[in-house]
Amino acid sequence: MDGGATRMTDRELLERLVSFDTTSDRPSVAAMDFLAGYLESAGCRVWRQTYESGRKVNLLAGRGSGRWAIANRDLQDAPSVSLCEGLVLSGHIDVVPATEPDWGSNPFQLVERDERFFGRGSADMKGFVALAANRLARTREEEAKRPLRLLVTSDEETGAIGARHFAENWDGHEPLPRSVIIGEPTQLALVRMHKGHMKLRITVTGRAAHSGRPHLGVSAIEHAGVVIAALTALNARMRALRTETSEHFSDCPHPVLNIGTIAGGSAVNIVPERCELNLGVRLLPGQPSELALDLIRESLGKLPEATRERVTLEMLNDNPPMLCDKLATVNIELARMLRQCATGAAPYATDGGWLQKLGLECALLGPGNIEDAHRANESISISQFEAGARRLEEIVRRFCGEEIEPRSHGDTEKTK
Repeated sequence: MDGGATRMTDRELLERLVSFDTTSDRPSVAAMDFLAGYLESAGCRVWRQTYESGRKVNLLAGRGSGRWAIANRDLQDAPSVSLCEGLVLSGHIDVVPATEPDWGSNPFQLVERDERFFGRGSADMKGFVALAANRLARTREEEAKRPLRLLVTSDEETGAIGARHFAENWDGHEPLPRSVIIGEPTQLALVRMHKGHMKLRITVTGRAAHSGRPHLGVSAIEHAGVVIAALTALNARMRALRTETSEHFSDCPHPVLNIGTIAGGSAVNIVPERCELNLGVRLLPGQPSELALDLIRESLGKLPEATRERVTLEMLNDNPPMLCDKLATVNIELARMLRQCATGAAPYATDGGWLQKLGLECALLGPGNIEDAHRANESISISQFEAGARRLEEIVRRFCGEEIEPRSHGDTEKTK
């Protein structure tokens, strides 16, 4: 597995990726152009998918052909995308803002100290992207007996927007391996399910007036208080909702409704004309988005008429839960390699919720600790980074260079 060309070391590639400020509100073009050029120079085929008027890019690169086709006949609403054996390594290039005041170094410059690599994205998840890109670059075409693909998305941190765009717009001209490993920082443990995250906005309108003559106005904030009370009561009722996957989320086995931000009013001497509540709802695998929407609409519908007529509900983003079938090849093979019996479950959302809508079977596995991400002085231990390289090489050989007895998709009953 050397690719026949001089490549950057894993550390050098991580250093280069960290140097790009790919905060989610910024374009991802420069970083993706670099990565595409790097992989093309190694002889990989590269496909780009752009959106947001070209500001954002999803990248798919690969080796090996997709002639080992897999039928989609077992899938409800089977996608038109052609699936095959092999493996997709998937990561995201965007990072959360690095605005915390207590960074000990430039967040976009990789720093090595105390046997760790520090830098924004080192854990989540440019470390994995660097390792996955080099595993692809170093794999010779003749070694890829089954297709190996690298998918790198944008805008994962803002609700898997890039993955959604990929899932809804991939034209299927190139077969995609059904088995997908998303390299979120799981400390190289296997995770086959995670919660989803819906973002909604409730807007309450009132009528502005001078606070000295309040009878001429209607306070949007006071009516928002009625809404908050109703949503708080709904959140308490939602704690009784369970699914077959609840046992795997022992610390929080139910959906959660969180009123995350409130904004309203313009001055203390003006009756507020408008108030906005931004909500986050985390659903478990097996709970459709419509469940939360119906419950919220029902609660809003029971508000006093004076409040109800002033309330509007808007969906901002929907990042679905992910559930990988227990009998999926990616779950069986990884569990066997890791000798892991326990089912891994994550309380956060990833690109997997949207990618599975293509018929892909997604699992999470990557180096680093999620507790080290989304904070000042984000870092990954060098030992974990190096272990990730070894593990990915083993995984690539297993999925793309050896015989795997394919799972029969025609008659298998979905299991949780």
